[in-house]
Amino acid sequence: MDLRNKAAAGAITAAALGFGLMLAPAAEAATCHSTIGACIYYNSNFAGATFWDGGGNSNTPENYGAPNWYTFSGGNGAGVYVKNNAASVYNFDTNYSVTIYYNSNNSGPSQYIKRGTGANLNATLKNNNASQCFDFYANCP
Repeated sequence: MDLRNKAAAGAITAAALGFGLMLAPAAEAATCHSTIGACIYYNSNFAGATFWDGGGNSNTPENYGAPNWYTFSGGNGAGVYVKNNAASVYNFDTNYSVTIYYNSNNSGPSQYIKRGTGANLNATLKNNNASQCFDFYANCP
C-alpha cells in the first residue's frame, strides 16, 4: 500500500471513529453509569447537567418530585429539580427500555426510549417530565 492509500485509509478510519463517538453522549457520560440506568440531561442533545437513575418499573414508579425532589448535578442546570426540567435522555441500560412520563406515577403522555439509545424529549415532554419506568417486570403502562 503506497503512502497515498495509507493516508486515505487513515482518514476514513478516523472519520468513522469520530462518527461513532458522536452517536453516544461521551463528554457527559462520565457522570452517569455506562451500562445501567438512564441519564437525564438538562439540555437537548445530551448536554448540560445530568441526573442518573436506574429506578422505576411497572410495579413501582420513579417520581422525580415529592417525596424525592431529585436535582441535576454538574454543568449548566446543576441544582435544578429534575421534575419538569429535562430536555434529553440517554438510556445506557443494555437490558431494559425506559419510558419517560408527563405525570407522576407513570401516567399521561409518554416517550419510549429503547435500551442503548437516546433522544431529545418530544415537544410534549421537554421540561414537562415527572416520572419514569424501566420495563423490568412487564411493559410500562
